[in-house]
Amino acid sequence: MNRLKGFFVGIFLLIAVLAMIVLSSLIYQASERSSIKSYIFQTANNAGQRVGTLQNLNDMSATELRNKLIKKYVSEYFKVIPGDKNITERPTLRIMSGTNAFNYWKQTEAKTITDMSSKNMFRIARVHDDGIAMYNRPEEKRQNSNRNQSIYYKVRYYTSTWADSNTPETEAIYDQGTLYLEIEFEPGLRETIDGKKYDIRKYLESGRNPAGLFRFRVINIGDNTKR
Repeated sequence: MNRLKGFFVGIFLLIAVLAMIVLSSLIYQASERSSIKSYIFQTANNAGQRVGTLQNLNDMSATELRNKLIKKYVSEYFKVIPGDKNITERPTLRIMSGTNAFNYWKQTEAKTITDMSSKNMFRIARVHDDGIAMYNRPEEKRQNSNRNQSIYYKVRYYTSTWADSNTPETEAIYDQGTLYLEIEFEPGLRETIDGKKYDIRKYLESGRNPAGLFRFRVINIGDNTKR
């Protein structure tokens, strides 16, 4: 009788071991078939703010390129990063600005940015396509000339400001205003940066912003804080 019981116990243990082997094999095969999927999170529910496909510069109109550069300029002009210690060290803004424009920014908005940054505030600025309008048109004879022409643009901008960037439930404060930018613009890439020849590959590999490569420069700035 004991032999019979031992026989059945042995059969049971053998079946249990086989089941464990089969289960381990299935788990191993499942792990081999597993994959990791990566996702890019959109910055907002607005589809227009999602990451898009790369654009060919040759397929972009001069107006579209100009508007993109103006938007980038205004973004750099008003951007506030909490705790930023080098407010006036904005290479993209400096490259895209003439001496008068950059000095004006340092004497005006940069001081506001310094104060906001020290208070741990965060601010971004946006410009819509319909917010950019030519303020003065050059004379016809100047339009036909080959040299760069400076034209004033009236730019309507919108800012979103968070008073405390470390508090997620803090609601943004929205504001708007107008900048008058005197701009020299010609489609294409510039030949020099700070009066020196440059290597495009090295420029981009260094992490510098591509906006600084274009023949775009803000000469003078006027602002109108009336809402």
